[in-house]
Amino acid sequence: TSPTSNNDPSKPEEAFRFTYEGVALVPGAAFDPSVLPDADSIFTVPSCAIEGTDNVYSYPVLELTAYNDGSGEVIYSIYLTDADTPTEEGLYVGDDLARVTELYGADYTQNGSELTYTKGSTSLNLIINNDTVVSIEYRMVV
Repeated sequence: TSPTSNNDPSKPEEAFRFTYEGVALVPGAAFDPSVLPDADSIFTVPSCAIEGTDNVYSYPVLELTAYNDGSGEVIYSIYLTDADTPTEEGLYVGDDLARVTELYGADYTQNGSELTYTKGSTSLNLIINNDTVVSIEYRMVV
């Protein structure tokens, strides 16, 4: 077998992913908006990832931010906007820190109220307030 990169978003064990409408969305992977239902809205903002702009696609349960790398759009982040929509592993906004560590372990970095789990070139970023998950976002590690 040939060696594989630890940063290959096509390898499920090496990247965080979120499946929406049957499509696996992976930060750092190519994004083709035509594979999903039409977004509720699309707007352009200054980029956090690159020089230039990002497109922010709003769907009923998430906001997906993508940038153009010259050959097409690439997913930068996926922000869950619906508290009734869990992560692939079953974490919901409103769950407590014990549930977070039950699902993801204690191998995270903490910066203020943000916990970050890293897998390959992706991260799962959770905002914790009063021992409760208040925000879930998947991000490309840059």
